[in-house]
Amino acid sequence: MAEQRFDPTHVVHFDVARGHIELQGASSRVLIPASSLLDLLLAAGDDLARDFGHRLGTEIGRRLSARFPHLKELSIAGMTDHLGGELALSGLGALTVERWGQALVLKLKGSPLAEGGEYVLAAVLEGVLQRALARDARAVFLAGDDDGLRFLFVSEGAAQKVEGWLAGGASWPDALALLQQRSAS
Repeated sequence: MAEQRFDPTHVVHFDVARGHIELQGASSRVLIPASSLLDLLLAAGDDLARDFGHRLGTEIGRRLSARFPHLKELSIAGMTDHLGGELALSGLGALTVERWGQALVLKLKGSPLAEGGEYVLAAVLEGVLQRALARDARAVFLAGDDDGLRFLFVSEGAAQKVEGWLAGGASWPDALALLQQRSAS
């Protein structure tokens, strides 16, 4: 049986007469410049910015799980399609998934929060996975360049190892290789 593809038709409703923007299955929306949101988040500090990201991600995860009660049964491609669609509707960028051995790396391209908001985006992704898949995983920001921002999803213990290697000067591909060597032994 073929998986149902993400369909954004009729998901966003602009009620100009009432001055409302609604996203199906979510609270009312406000359109604001991404640069203003990023400035606000950076001024709020790390804890509040991460909380904002988790709350946004949790809402996205709730919408996903409401539409797909058996979300865990989707293929990685199907899950990427639906999660990517929700992130795109939120204006956070285009999502792809990369497999690096056993490691799952999510890549966001074109995010307006790419310059300075990497940790907010990591919190969004964590919130989505926690709510939609009931998985406690950490999103570790690996790197960002013209090709997009990369986030690794691992347990808390593995996240601390990878963050330590990155802080020690390891490249992100080397950190992934080290992680896989350690888990193989």
